[in-house]
Amino acid sequence: MFRKFLFLTCLVFCFSFLNISPGFYAQTTELFLPFPETWTNEGGNETTEKNTKNPENTTSMVNSGPGTHSKSQNTLPNQNSQLEPGSSKVATQESQTAVTANAKPAEKKKKKKEVIDPSGASFQKGKAYLARGQKKSAESEFAESYGKEGDAAKLSRVENTNLYGLDGKDKDSAGLVEKQEDADLKIKTQFELARSLDRIGNPESEEKAYKEYLKLITEFPKHPELTPRSHYAVAILLIRKKEFRPAAHQLANIIKNFKESAEYLPAQYYLGKIYESSWDERDLERSLKYYQLYMNGVEGKTPIPGYDFRKETRERLRVLGSSI
Repeated sequence: MFRKFLFLTCLVFCFSFLNISPGFYAQTTELFLPFPETWTNEGGNETTEKNTKNPENTTSMVNSGPGTHSKSQNTLPNQNSQLEPGSSKVATQESQTAVTANAKPAEKKKKKKEVIDPSGASFQKGKAYLARGQKKSAESEFAESYGKEGDAAKLSRVENTNLYGLDGKDKDSAGLVEKQEDADLKIKTQFELARSLDRIGNPESEEKAYKEYLKLITEFPKHPELTPRSHYAVAILLIRKKEFRPAAHQLANIIKNFKESAEYLPAQYYLGKIYESSWDERDLERSLKYYQLYMNGVEGKTPIPGYDFRKETRERLRVLGSSI
């Protein structure tokens, strides 16, 4: 009888234990993830302690590996459970919803519309024709360019000033110079007119070129680039005509007033050439001096195309050195 009584007692105890603790088996059936707002990197131990003490919270133990401590995570609420309106989780969710609702999408930067120069296409066509030596077609495109007006139209006037000058249309070129409103472009256009007339190479066009160069020298006496170039061009033109005194005057102006210009050292070379030439003021010693000044100046410098007279100067120094 005692054995039967002991057996029945154990059976009742086990049955009662199973009915009392269903949550023990529920822990191993499902793994829940925590709410984002309750996730903390530093509060893991505190959360574990709270969940252990509070029987209403269900916890899931995730083992990271042997020899490491397990971390507890807050579970998602049961579908049948409801949060009270005053709870912290509801407040946090409401604040997040408000932030999301108030957030405005970043305004996209408005792109500026690209403004197309109506005179640009014709200018580019003109340059392309000019590169192939098709001068008439280039003139036509440049004329169409400045007929439309725009930024490229100003450059087209410069190009046609040169081309018209080469054709002997100096009046048309002069008209284009006058239409240039930009002061810097006006002097450049004026220089292109003078240079194009100079390049024709006949006495009549050279006289016209001389007059156009003089306009540059007198109207723009201090332009750092084109004024010394104009003095230099006039000097070369006059040397061709064997008018050595006025040519020397133009070169001396460069040496005195434009020491930083590209024409400064070549001006000394041509002064040496002038004083070596046969005229009333021929002076070989002065010529030798200017040649030497030129060589001293260009020593160690990169040659400038069109302005490099080293080879000629060395020869003249050799000849003059032996003759004096």
